[in-house]
Amino acid sequence: MGILDYFKPVETWDADQVRQFLQEHKPDEYNLVDVRQPGEYEDGHLPGAQLIPVKDLEEQLEQLDPDKTTITYCAAGVRSRAGATVLARAGFRQVVSMSGGIRAWEGLVAEGEPELGATWFAPGQTVAEHLALAWLLEDGTRQFYAALAAGRTDPGEVDLFRRLSAVEEQHQATLRALLRDLAGKAEPPAKILEERGGTTVLEGGITLEQALNWVMGKDLRRILELAMGLETNAWDRYLLMQRAADSAPSREAFGRLAEEEKRHLGLLGAELDRVLVRER
Repeated sequence: MGILDYFKPVETWDADQVRQFLQEHKPDEYNLVDVRQPGEYEDGHLPGAQLIPVKDLEEQLEQLDPDKTTITYCAAGVRSRAGATVLARAGFRQVVSMSGGIRAWEGLVAEGEPELGATWFAPGQTVAEHLALAWLLEDGTRQFYAALAAGRTDPGEVDLFRRLSAVEEQHQATLRALLRDLAGKAEPPAKILEERGGTTVLEGGITLEQALNWVMGKDLRRILELAMGLETNAWDRYLLMQRAADSAPSREAFGRLAEEEKRHLGLLGAELDRVLVRER
């Protein structure tokens, strides 16, 4: 088994499939959720779409009917896939992400979008293995942010990605402590490390190599969209681990990690808002 075997894909529909579905169903028969920032929504959105920024999904679940088909979309399909995982894990019956996002809806070609379309799925694993997998994902994301910091020239962008990389490193330290306290291990189990097989993976099942190849030549807006997708997956994972934890200390630790990931989402969202203002 390789590390990527711990992920399962999120269901996606292309823009034409979504268009056909909306034409064949009444608005009260489905949830259509725009998970972008408010400024993006104001610039244009799908008819009848409800705005719930991806960082607010967990808190606004009651606005949506979990028994209806739920379609999420964003600018290019990255954040909406991450948002779909949040809703799927919350028990929504059918959740699909619109690939290519509103750009594809408007007829623009979204070439080479990163396939951040997988959820971390590791049934039947031990506590130590779950913690080790989380540690590996944090390590991959840390390397990604560090590479971004090294490759950007704008001082503000360099500082942003350095801070994000440093926090991922802190999360790794927290997970090591949990491994020691909850599983009696000082290091991630050799089984999980061996299954990594030299492949460094980020949240959502995307590899570090894929992520770094994709950001080459991309502007800050596109990179922030990807980063928000990564952070949403991390936030959702820690919420899931918090609910599954069997002791108060572990629930507290996972809750703290979830809150930190959510703050990252807010930080990235605010940065994206600033980019949108500059572009207008």
